[in-house]
Amino acid sequence: MSRRTFLRRIRTQSLDDALLQRYLLNYHPRGLYEHPEQFPRFCSPRLFENDAPLELEVGCGSAEFLCALAAQEPAVNFVGIDIARKPLAKAVENATALALDNIRLIYGNFAQMYPLLEPRSLQRVYVHFPDPNMRPKFRSRRIISPTFLDAMHAALVPGGTLSVMTDHEAFFLEMLTILEADCRFEKTHTERYLVGFEPAVKSRFQRIWEGHGLPILRCELRKRSAGG
Repeated sequence: MSRRTFLRRIRTQSLDDALLQRYLLNYHPRGLYEHPEQFPRFCSPRLFENDAPLELEVGCGSAEFLCALAAQEPAVNFVGIDIARKPLAKAVENATALALDNIRLIYGNFAQMYPLLEPRSLQRVYVHFPDPNMRPKFRSRRIISPTFLDAMHAALVPGGTLSVMTDHEAFFLEMLTILEADCRFEKTHTERYLVGFEPAVKSRFQRIWEGHGLPILRCELRKRSAGG
């Protein structure tokens, strides 16, 4: 089953405007292009009106993993971003069910949001199960790139971490080559990469691909403190 087929099968309830306004922000692509200054920057003071540490998931989907982290760590703020509306509606349901105050969800293309990243504002970044479309015409849309790593190096605190994970081996090895080439980051593990991931709550993507017998491949990088 493709990721697009999986997303079409997500079922959501009708949500009232108050819940949507509480949790979901719309970073419209035209607005980001023409007036990026009108959107809140990525930092706790702007998004949460406090100074708590901030963690970010790119491609959060329905945010089971992120909501579980937010429930476990109420003193930390969490932001999930996705380019698909339907899973974000489910993410709002999940956040509502847990009565979370420390999570925000953003609809939009993260690649357009790099100018809004506040320097040294992020404690951790998660890129779990990005779209692995291997066709050449989609290569330019892939999230892991030198430009993305430039943005992450600026936005992460010294010692902050970046977790990259997928079930698609060929795609993972391509991403790993890009990650390993950037000397501003170091791996948090001695192995070239890690196999398996056992959080308290797994995302829908992880559950579905593990159900098909596909191993989860992961790499975690730490921003080096020197020169950070």
